[in-house]
Amino acid sequence: METNLLAELHSLPDEALLTADEAAQFLRLKYTTLAWYRCQGVGPKFSRVGPKLIRYRVADLREYASGQSMGDGVQRAAQAALAGRRRAASLRKKSEG
Repeated sequence: METNLLAELHSLPDEALLTADEAAQFLRLKYTTLAWYRCQGVGPKFSRVGPKLIRYRVADLREYASGQSMGDGVQRAAQAALAGRRRAASLRKKSEG
């Protein structure tokens, strides 16, 4: 990813619409990670333009990146991951003790 392209993406106005590939670059994510987030209902807000085109508003990407746009889906996923880690740690302690 070129630094110039990233700087150009970040200098766009809030109303600008980015493709999924551009949005992934904006957030410094892999395209497939952003697509997975979209399919799981987590991640930044997006819009469908027609049956196949996905677009992301720069304002929504900025909000997501700043951590202010954490929706319920993201919170549930984070809580589930944390609970899983705690269970695994608890089981390790029991097996060691």
